[in-house]
Amino acid sequence: MKAGAVAVAVLGMLAVTPAAGAMTVFPMEHTCPLGGERFTQDTVMSGTAFGHYLDGRGFGPIASPWPLVECPGNGFPIYRHDFSKAELGQLAPLIASDAYQRMRKDETQYWRLGWLLERLQAPLEEQAAVLRQATWEASPEQYPRYVAAAAGIHARLCPEDAPQQDLEWIHCQAMLGEWERRGGRLDEARDRFQRLQPLLPGEASGAEEARRRTQLAAEVEQQLGLVEAGNTLAVLAVDAFAPERQGEAPAVAEGLAPGEAASEEEAWAAVEAALAAASAAADAAADATAEAPQAGEDVPETAGPGKADPR
Repeated sequence: MKAGAVAVAVLGMLAVTPAAGAMTVFPMEHTCPLGGERFTQDTVMSGTAFGHYLDGRGFGPIASPWPLVECPGNGFPIYRHDFSKAELGQLAPLIASDAYQRMRKDETQYWRLGWLLERLQAPLEEQAAVLRQATWEASPEQYPRYVAAAAGIHARLCPEDAPQQDLEWIHCQAMLGEWERRGGRLDEARDRFQRLQPLLPGEASGAEEARRRTQLAAEVEQQLGLVEAGNTLAVLAVDAFAPERQGEAPAVAEGLAPGEAASEEEAWAAVEAALAAASAAADAAADATAEAPQAGEDVPETAGPGKADPR
């Protein structure tokens, strides 16, 4: 099934990295900020995104959303490095409450974190970001309820009549349109994206904003195409800077007509093929240098952000 227009810049990524990116997980020791429990937990240290879905969820060997370290005893999600005594004083009764402890059985990490942030009266931006990520980990049964909560916060964050309709406002509105499309409210989604489309060519404050505007404009155009096709599925976002959008040969999904959708299965097949090729290249490079020891080679470098897993 064709899920929507897909552009995954895998080969472009491989052109500038000698080995395939990967998600790395290591056992780490932690101390719970509430109660002081010491525990060891497998912790995600790095990952690589080859693109993203239209709701922002990363695509590739990456955990999306990023898993939170969670205290096994009381279920406290460690969502920051440091907490003040006042913050812990507010969090302690919430974590110990029957309502929160019941949620540990049935709700996702980011949904529970959103519940905590709401009661802490955290900034709307923080609540919106957390609930958006909760939708990424939701089950099919949870998804409508999670989206309704996330959309409610986003609607407060970027109201229709906001006096300043900057790029952040447009992005927030586009997220509302994505959830309308996913929920089958296609007329509402179409109206929203049509209102947003003429706002995106606006003046940018710098190169980064110009790039973001170009990408978001491509996604809004893609969304309108999906709405016309009646597509309500999760779809990988187009890459506004991919070679095929500039008249060059497509990096992945060969054999598709221009503008034709690639399924998620086809995209993953391309990613896996690229990863296999990159791993083979890395092995060949390692074999070529195996007979030329270098200082310190008996201590392997730990994988981390931007580095390939040495295992």
